[in-house]
Amino acid sequence: MGKHYPPPFPPVERRKTATAEDLATRQTQEYSPPASPHRVGHTPGLHGEDAPYLSEKIIRPGRKKVVEEELDYPDDPPRHRTTARIYPPVKPTRRLERPRLHWLVFVGLAMFIMIVGWLTFSALSSWWSVTQDDWQYGRPRTYQTDAVVGHGDSATNPSHFIAMNLNGQVLVIEIPGGNAAKAQVYIGPHLFGAGEDLAPVTLSFEEDCHGDGKPDLNIHIQGSDKIICYPNNGKTFTTTQQQP
Repeated sequence: MGKHYPPPFPPVERRKTATAEDLATRQTQEYSPPASPHRVGHTPGLHGEDAPYLSEKIIRPGRKKVVEEELDYPDDPPRHRTTARIYPPVKPTRRLERPRLHWLVFVGLAMFIMIVGWLTFSALSSWWSVTQDDWQYGRPRTYQTDAVVGHGDSATNPSHFIAMNLNGQVLVIEIPGGNAAKAQVYIGPHLFGAGEDLAPVTLSFEEDCHGDGKPDLNIHIQGSDKIICYPNNGKTFTTTQQQP
């Protein structure tokens, strides 16, 4: 047989059931349950696991009834609080008026809008005019036409004319009867001013400057009311004259 050793822990004792006298005593005001050694520092009246009873009602000794203060004189009026909150009177809500502008402000605004609109319209109009000239005459401005002027040409072989505005310098090139070997260049006036290098130059031969019945070379510059006339001597165009 082996050697017997005692148990490592002491045996647990069964909790005893409280009697009727113990329950009656616990319901009185004077009873104070013993503190549990396993719940040191806990609220008195809350028994721990080692308490040998199941309480139905426990009166905690820490709680006391509130004792109402008796008045010195029964006929005295009830006392009121010595402190009170004082709220300042609320001011009525006032609706703010909208600021009214002087009528001159609207007049100035209308004039400003008109000026801006006029400048915008002028810029757009100028841009549209230049764009149309670019489509029609290109850059540099070039104009071409055919005409019978009596310089070795005929209705079947008319002379070819090219008018150019080369950076403000007016040039006219004549190819008599379509023969490039006999081409002649007429140097016209030089144009000055902003945008004059984009002014189209056109030609016409209907007007007779001298009245001799020969078609003369007439140069028209867009934006100018003057006509530059080169008289026809039967072979070339000579002296320059301006017609109003």
